[in-house]
Amino acid sequence: MPRGAMGGRGFETPRLVCGLIAALVVLVTGCGDGKATVSGRVTFNGEPVSRGAITLIPTDGKGQTVGGQVEGGSYLIRGVLPGEKTVQIIAIYPLGQKKGDEGETIELMGDLLPASWGSDSKEKLTVTSPSTAKDFAIEGPDPRKKR
Repeated sequence: MPRGAMGGRGFETPRLVCGLIAALVVLVTGCGDGKATVSGRVTFNGEPVSRGAITLIPTDGKGQTVGGQVEGGSYLIRGVLPGEKTVQIIAIYPLGQKKGDEGETIELMGDLLPASWGSDSKEKLTVTSPSTAKDFAIEGPDPRKKR
């Protein structure tokens, strides 16, 4: 069919379709920044950790340290560069209350987990893009039972 028979638009429809498909691919897959989402569950002696935090530190010292909250036993961290990370986790629990210098009530908190999950952690995680799922089932003495 001659080009003029379609009003000079014989190739615009395929271009439009290709453009829409390309836009859809970008929307579905993202812009390809190479960063990952890391998610999972954290339990202590079989019970979900109700409140805490998880931190991922690059083992090679390159890139950012990232972290997120642990709530109801679950965590989600976005924008993590792939690679090996050292994992640090804390799980807080109430110790009681005290009065501050100005009479205010201050809630005292303790770390539920063994010290080996804090700044001395040896736990490693290899993060891959686009997502990495990892559950942490932590066991140890429960400091709440010493009270």
